Amino acid sequence: MKYDAIVIGAGPAGATCAYHLSKQGLKVLLVEKQTLPRFKLCAGCLSKRIERELPYGWEKLILNTIYTGTLKYKNKSFSLSSDEPIAHIVDRATFDTFLAQKAQETGAELVIDKFESFSVEDGKYKVQLGNKVLTCDFLIGADGFYSKVAKILGYRKQKFYRSVEFFPNFSVDPKGVEISIGLVKRGYGWKFPKGNYASIGVATTFKENLLEILKIYSGTNGKIYGWHIPYAEDEKDLHLGKDRTLLVGDAGNFVDPLLGEGIYYAVLSAKKAAQAIAESPSNPKKLYKDLTKDLAQEFKYASRIARIGYNFQLFAFVFGKIGGLRLYYQFLRGEISYKELYKKGLSETFKAPFKLISRG
Repeated sequence: MKYDAIVIGAGPAGATCAYHLSKQGLKVLLVEKQTLPRFKLCAGCLSKRIERELPYGWEKLILNTIYTGTLKYKNKSFSLSSDEPIAHIVDRATFDTFLAQKAQETGAELVIDKFESFSVEDGKYKVQLGNKVLTCDFLIGADGFYSKVAKILGYRKQKFYRSVEFFPNFSVDPKGVEISIGLVKRGYGWKFPKGNYASIGVATTFKENLLEILKIYSGTNGKIYGWHIPYAEDEKDLHLGKDRTLLVGDAGNFVDPLLGEGIYYAVLSAKKAAQAIAESPSNPKKLYKDLTKDLAQEFKYASRIARIGYNFQLFAFVFGKIGGLRLYYQFLRGEISYKELYKKGLSETFKAPFKLISRG
């Protein structure tokens, strides 16, 4: 069977890409290896700025709306509340299913099958799903960290967080999240509400005993899950694809290097991939590279912040207390970019001694 585009993976990136390609009138096949809804490891935190990027009706999926953040450094902590929301918590199983349904509503076909491989013959992609071989003009790899599409293209993951998480059956502050630094060398711990449950985890780019660290951090036991989160620090870290095969979301490393936020960038990269196909069907990769330069720049400045914050974690805590967390809220609401956050942060840093003196 012939399709205009085949999208491998029905997570936020794949479903969003299928949605926008279908809206453009393309015949699209969205491939997912597991029946939806399916369990997905993820804290499920959406920064508020994503609101304008999602299809109508997603608001019904919100489990918690976040107004308060707590930053911890070892035995020190402080909290800052906001009058406006800064983030939302969703369950990835229902969130992904919703996005896939929206893609179907615009005309995309969803199939549950296993992607095996692809090849190019006579200018067309031959895509093997289980025992079937389908044909398409455009192929989208949205199959996550372990992307088969990316591996066939020759890409290998170089930079990533190692993460562990569990979901205890007790509640935490339903309107607040906690980020804890000082637990690991380059990374953080988190405690997020998730409806009647909680998401507690630790992520680091170093090889550390995360199971033991998580046990100490959470103060309890539970079924622990582990996974990897890729990230990009600049343009060269992005895996964009080749010719008419494009990579989106985690498959393309579209994750920020500071806290590993991926859903927002998965959605943006998917929209940009669909735009590149629509506007430059003969060579979408070239336009896709141009369209994602702004995301690459965001990752570059996020990386600069991460290097300072994780190398000098006590400083990061103090900076967060005197103005850094307030700036980060502006970022989460989409009011400033990572570049602006970095530059405003430098300005706040120079003012810091005077603020500390004025407070006695």
